[in-house]
Amino acid sequence: MKKLIYDIKVEFNNLNKKSDEELQVKIEKLKNQLKKETLEKILPEWFAMVQEISTRKIGLKHFETQLLAGLKLHEGQIVEMKTGEGKTLASTLPVSLNALLMKGVHVVTVNDYLAERDQKWMGKIYQGLGLTVGLVKSTSTITEKKKSYFSDITYVTNSELVFDYLRDSSAYNLNEVVQRPFNYCVIDEIDSILIDEARTPLILSTSKGDINLNKLYLAKAVAKLLKKEIHFQLDEKRKEINLTEEGYKEAKEKLGKKTLYDADDPWILEILNALKAEYLFKKNKDYIVLNNKVLIVDEFTGRIMEDRRWSLGIHEAIETKENVELGGGTKTKSSITYQNFFTLYPKLAGMTGTAKTAEKEFQDIYNLEVVVLPTSKPMIRKDLSDLVYQTELAKWKAVLKKSKECFQKGQPVLIGTASVEKSEFLSELFKISNIPHQVLNAKPENVRRESEIIAQAGERSAVTIATNMAGRGTDIILGGNPIFKVKQKLSEILLEKKEKNLQEYESFTNKISQEYEETGNLEKLEFDISNLPYSLETSLPSLKDFYNSLYKEISITWESENSLIKSLGGLFVLGTERHETRRIDNQLRGRAGRQGDPGSSQFFVSLEDELIKVFGGDNLRRWVDYLLPDKDVPLESNLLTSSLENAQKKVENYNYDLRKNVFQYDDILNLQRKQLFTARKEILCENIYQDFFLRYAESFLDEELMKILTKNEKKAKGGQIFYKYQLEKWLDNYSSYLPSKEKKILYCELWISNDLRFAESNFYQISFLKNTRAIIILSIIDFYWTEHLERMSYIRETINWRAYGQQNPLSEYNIEAFQSFKLMFDQIRLCMIYYFLKNPII
Repeated sequence: MKKLIYDIKVEFNNLNKKSDEELQVKIEKLKNQLKKETLEKILPEWFAMVQEISTRKIGLKHFETQLLAGLKLHEGQIVEMKTGEGKTLASTLPVSLNALLMKGVHVVTVNDYLAERDQKWMGKIYQGLGLTVGLVKSTSTITEKKKSYFSDITYVTNSELVFDYLRDSSAYNLNEVVQRPFNYCVIDEIDSILIDEARTPLILSTSKGDINLNKLYLAKAVAKLLKKEIHFQLDEKRKEINLTEEGYKEAKEKLGKKTLYDADDPWILEILNALKAEYLFKKNKDYIVLNNKVLIVDEFTGRIMEDRRWSLGIHEAIETKENVELGGGTKTKSSITYQNFFTLYPKLAGMTGTAKTAEKEFQDIYNLEVVVLPTSKPMIRKDLSDLVYQTELAKWKAVLKKSKECFQKGQPVLIGTASVEKSEFLSELFKISNIPHQVLNAKPENVRRESEIIAQAGERSAVTIATNMAGRGTDIILGGNPIFKVKQKLSEILLEKKEKNLQEYESFTNKISQEYEETGNLEKLEFDISNLPYSLETSLPSLKDFYNSLYKEISITWESENSLIKSLGGLFVLGTERHETRRIDNQLRGRAGRQGDPGSSQFFVSLEDELIKVFGGDNLRRWVDYLLPDKDVPLESNLLTSSLENAQKKVENYNYDLRKNVFQYDDILNLQRKQLFTARKEILCENIYQDFFLRYAESFLDEELMKILTKNEKKAKGGQIFYKYQLEKWLDNYSSYLPSKEKKILYCELWISNDLRFAESNFYQISFLKNTRAIIILSIIDFYWTEHLERMSYIRETINWRAYGQQNPLSEYNIEAFQSFKLMFDQIRLCMIYYFLKNPII
């Protein structure tokens, strides 16, 4: 590694003497070299080239740690780099190198904002290297997506990437397919995507039709009458509810039913869902209600998941609970887990600020190694031990007191909360206490201002409340973000005309107005300002001059503010409770002390917090009660901190087991999914409908009609009537030509009948048949695949009961999956043959 880095540095020193034209010649030469050599052979020269182009295009040169990160990412490893160490810039090295193979490289981010920011920002480097860059957003059209996926480098969010794959696998037309075969993928915030979000499979749904409103509201009413511990047992750890015998009887009586498991009118699922909606799914924590809709809140990123719905009727139960419009039932059309999706890439790598604690899981599930890189400047942040309070009230009092202290002395403070509800509560508390603050949570009005809130979270006396800091992407710069301030001021002067001292900037504003009016594109001015600093290269010279002038003016003030805040101790990060995993706590802590800045962090926790209630145990509570009679006095000790970390480790291990379980069960379906998607692709891409139909018809003859024929040969003459009926059912008029004994002729008749059907059709009918056959075959496949997934979903829900019969649930699930898959293929085959032999169009 040291030799490679030395070679890169030597090559970089040679390149910075060359002109832009000479660099372009060198780039082409390196691309041509690849026709004979491997990527490793040109790696030192290419990395040096990327470093040089980056310096010229965006004014950033890769540090030694970033070069090292680039090498590790190219090898297909996970790189842990602390916040502010420049992961985004480091990724340009392996991404551009692997893009030279012309097979496409995907850079995956956690949200649209980051994907767009990185594509615009890093895109300048890639364009300087002669590579194309695409961006896929949730709002992109099929044409835009196709163009982006066929670019050398594609920036895309994790969910959009997976859903595009599932949509492609359900397409009926080649024009609807947007992706090409996978090659190399770099995942930003890899722990957030491959660990935190891996517990839930991604499901592409289709509408189930009408839902029984009466049933939902009756189940809600019954659930309200049932009492905890008497009628049902709640397992908060597993997020499960089970009816007791008394509860089952009570629910049955209230509904006036003999059983809740009646095959024609089952009620058990609706009752359990109504109880889960009431007791397990909490408003402003698991979901929010907005515009008369129930929207899921991602527990790890704190963002709204707009197009997601809970499956198996839970979402409808929550909509009933909240008295909002029902979105309608859905059934699974296709699904995949992140674990199985990302293993489709021949080469995978990732980067994050917190991966070491999940190292074992990365190795076991994804076969990825974790490498921790040192910071380019020494880390001087102070991580103070936790303050533990007996009650939640005492904790909030202490949070308010500490926030007030920081605000009064001018030290910026970032407060991390675990839910929307807690952030809103704290905001109300601050309003009463007259503390100016900003809130960043899943509410859309706050998400829209996300980059603005974070950009100014390092200003003097700034108080920021945030639900989660994973993948926010914007660094908190002490003294505020000068680039953002320039952008804000430009917007106020040129677009909003708010600035008081407009005369001071009159020469600039007149020139800008004149230049943009001459080009007849005032809309471009708005676009250029909103996309600063990435739009500087494409904006008109007058705007560029004004930007540079304002930047000089603002950076002088910023430098003095930056020094002042450093002297106050930098950013203070205050956690209001421990999260389920240590990684999320570390992500919050990591916002302070970036690039050698001073900073400190501390967690204020109470014995009434969710984590301690579920996993911490009563012993800790009794111990604290014994030591501290005064409820407002906190206890600060390493023993308590280690107890909390042990509770987190328990949760991490428990969640790891859950994810491993999801992976093992989905792994069985994954083999089937690959087979089915390969067959689907073959049908879609190649003209094999005739062969496909004949192959199926022949196998059907082998298995089914031969059975009938053999049976009837043994029977008396009267059995021929049954035989004749069976043949006519499948082969229509042509069955009259079939002799009962000459079996070989059956195949000949099958082929002839197929050809005759086409021969009878006119030119237009044949064209229509060719176009519709693929759609019909694919529709049949999709219908029975959906049925198979529905069956497997119900089996998955109940399979654990088999453990009571000394059976291994996973092995039993495997057997059931195989039998269901075989049934699916039998149904597909019969349906296809029946359709093609009895098609009314022909």
